[in-house]
Amino acid sequence: MIYYLKLAFGRPKEIYKAKDMKKRHLAAIVALLIFFVTILNMVLIFPTINSIKSDGKEIANDLPEFSVADGTLKAEEGESYIHQTNTFLFFFDPDNQTSSNEIDQNMERLQVPIGIGLFEEEVYVNLSGFVMETPYSQMDDFDNETIQGIFNELGDFSIISYIISFVILYIGLGLFTLFDLLFIILFANLFSRVLRSNLTFKENIKIAIVSALMPTLAVEIASVSNLLSTYTFELKILLSLFFFYLTIKEMSKIKPKAS
Repeated sequence: MIYYLKLAFGRPKEIYKAKDMKKRHLAAIVALLIFFVTILNMVLIFPTINSIKSDGKEIANDLPEFSVADGTLKAEEGESYIHQTNTFLFFFDPDNQTSSNEIDQNMERLQVPIGIGLFEEEVYVNLSGFVMETPYSQMDDFDNETIQGIFNELGDFSIISYIISFVILYIGLGLFTLFDLLFIILFANLFSRVLRSNLTFKENIKIAIVSALMPTLAVEIASVSNLLSTYTFELKILLSLFFFYLTIKEMSKIKPKAS
C-alpha cells in the first residue's frame, strides 16, 4: 500500500502501475483517504465547538424568565428579541412575530450553523439543515432554567464525545467521498476508452482512485484553510482526471497499443 501512496504523491505519471493493486490495498487506501478527510474537517469544527461553549453561556445569561402553561410559552416581562453570535441565531418570540422560515433564511444569509426559536407554542431547532420542531405540549417542566442549563452545558465535550463525533463524521464524510470517487471512476473509465488504453474496468477503478488521492486532499486542505469555498466537487473531478490522463499517456509510451 505504501508503494501506491508514493506513486500518488511522488510519481503521479506512474500511477498506472496501480492497475495491479490488490483489493485489500485498494480498500485500505480508500479508508485512509476518508480518515485524513475526517481529520481535516475535525480541525475545521474545533473552533466552532469552542464558540458553542462561550456563545451558549452568553445566550443563557441574557435569557428572560418564562414558563410554559397549557402548551403555550408565557413571559411576563420578556419581549421578543433576536440574539446572534458566531454559532447561534437565537429567536425568543412568545408573541409569534417571526417564523421558522425567517430563522432558516437568516442562517443562510449570516452563515450561522445553529438556529433556535422559542415560539409561542413550539421550540424550533435548525442544526445546519437538520430541523426539529417540538410543541411545548410534548415537553415536561420546560422553562427558562431548562434552556439555560442546556446552553451552559454546550461545548463541554469529553474524550468519548470527540470519539463519537469522529466516528459519525467519518461515516458521513465517507459517503460523500465515495460519491465523489464514483463520479471520478465513471469519467475516468470514459477517458480510458477514448484514449484506447485497453484497460479493464477494474483496472480503471484502481488507477482512478489513486489518481484522486492528491487532488482530494489538496482540495480539502484548501477548503479548511478558507482558500476555497466553491466548486470543490468539480475541482476534485477535474484534477483527478488530469492525473488519470497523465498516467494513461505515460503508460501508452511504455506499453504499445494492441493491434
